[in-house]
Amino acid sequence: MDERRKLKLALDTTQNSGSIALATGERLLYSAFFDIRITHSETLMPAIDHALGFCGVSKTDLREIYVCNGPGSFTGLRIGLATAKGIAFGLSIPLYAYSSLELAALSASGLGRNILVAVDAKMKEIYYAAYSSDLKEIISPRVAKPEELGKLELDDFILCGSAFERHATLAEFSGCRASMLSPAHQFIGAAGLFYLAEKLPDKHTAQNLAGLEPLYIRESTAQAKLQS
Repeated sequence: MDERRKLKLALDTTQNSGSIALATGERLLYSAFFDIRITHSETLMPAIDHALGFCGVSKTDLREIYVCNGPGSFTGLRIGLATAKGIAFGLSIPLYAYSSLELAALSASGLGRNILVAVDAKMKEIYYAAYSSDLKEIISPRVAKPEELGKLELDDFILCGSAFERHATLAEFSGCRASMLSPAHQFIGAAGLFYLAEKLPDKHTAQNLAGLEPLYIRESTAQAKLQS
């Protein structure tokens, strides 16, 4: 069978650095990261075009799209989801959406311990969630001040996510047995979305494009100022 018939695209624009990946079946063809010093609106489509050209395939060969729908950068979420939905709609192919916190937890899955994930949310806050070793949700995604994480009643878990590098106090959990996953083992990127489909088969369901919205969790800065 022609490998292009199973071509899949994954993209993540929820964090400061974006990433894309291409795969056919279980074979990863391409994975790349791009920095936020220029916006995702400037980098995402050129990155996708380059990936397709580098692999010798075209957009019309795509059969599935995978995307992170948040939480994360509000602008990044909108750009990534709009791009994914546009490609999926234009090609009439399925779109699968996963939480950016599920993606971050993937690096610590299968180690036999619960996982606490936290990523930077700006405005001196973090997004966090907790999962079992097989990525079943224990605490749903939410937003909080970094110091509030220490009040969680968790024991014997692995810490991972970008926020732990930026907020040193997050690792200070009194009375808890926790260990930090090395940052070198956390840098998975969009390619991890292909593996999430295997880890979370119940979520491997094509999304309703019209009804799929970004997972913001909190109001934007502009909304908060408008209401104040």
